[in-house]
Amino acid sequence: MKEKVLAAQNYKRFCELDGSEYIASEFALETLLKIFKIFKVNSILELGLGIGSISDTVLKYSKKECVKINYVGTEKNEFCLDALQKNVLDYKQIELYSELNQIKSKKFDLIIIDGYDDTLKEIVAFCKKNTIVFIEGDRKGQTEIIRQIFPKNRYVNVITLNKTKPYSHSGGNTSHYVGGGQLIFIEPTLKMELFWFQQKAATFIKNKVRIYYR
Repeated sequence: MKEKVLAAQNYKRFCELDGSEYIASEFALETLLKIFKIFKVNSILELGLGIGSISDTVLKYSKKECVKINYVGTEKNEFCLDALQKNVLDYKQIELYSELNQIKSKKFDLIIIDGYDDTLKEIVAFCKKNTIVFIEGDRKGQTEIIRQIFPKNRYVNVITLNKTKPYSHSGGNTSHYVGGGQLIFIEPTLKMELFWFQQKAATFIKNKVRIYYR
């Protein structure tokens, strides 16, 4: 699978870079590429670009798939801003802002929240009717805020049975499961409903397996 291979390769690459303690997991990268492909995403807003693990992976994939994408992101940390230029191969394709309120008259197919600490209520202005929201990691507070804003949402915590790699940013502890993410369809189409149900069933089974092998 192309998505799985690229996610694994890019994750390993970013694990070797400064600031890798806070990058998205390999599974999160793979999940985002699947969403990009299945739902034909053409516009992405990433809140908190970090050192570029997500943006670099998605932009590489879009190039391989010959899909034009509008990639917009926010970042104000000086270390991350410097790292982005070095780490993201297609850095110039990112429309970069330091604050969300600087972005005007844009709406997105996919909004990725990765370490964003400001008010999330502002994202309403950037959502289309069927925008997908992906919150990297286990950020329950942010997830609840988004679900309250969009009462018609469908939500699933996507997880994996894969364990962390020796080179990962978890300190090399290979007994831990790889991190996942919170997937929210704010007002799902039928296709989104079906995908949500599949992920919900998969998460249920994986949780049972995790408990069994605890």
